[in-house]
Amino acid sequence: MARIFVYGTLRKGMHNYDRYLKDKQSFREYGYIKGKLMSLKGQKYPAFLLEGNGMILGEIHEVDDEFIKVLDVLESYFGENNPNNEYNKIVCDIYDDNETIIEQIPVYVYNDKNESNARLLDKEIGNDFVKYFLNKS
Repeated sequence: MARIFVYGTLRKGMHNYDRYLKDKQSFREYGYIKGKLMSLKGQKYPAFLLEGNGMILGEIHEVDDEFIKVLDVLESYFGENNPNNEYNKIVCDIYDDNETIIEQIPVYVYNDKNESNARLLDKEIGNDFVKYFLNKS
């Protein structure tokens, strides 16, 4: 089994959660990652960047190792340090409400080093993508 931290469309109540995780009973707990959440031009999913100290709300899910490969495809992750990755998979500190580190697990971090990805970055959207998305819709 593998744990993964999700902050965007894989969170409960979002379309990719319903499509990929809902039937897996994978949710373990809420947590936070430090960084910045951005909207992307023309997309309905966010970009998480390891910049700043914003506490970004997300969820810890536990899935089997084979399912991680499905998520890698969804996130356009082709392998470590691949310049074509839309998202890189990076082990990050996960925090609780008191900003205490509770564990370190992989997070899909937007690859803004890729020029075509960087051009899509739009604006900072706060710390909760679900709230942002539902208010925007």
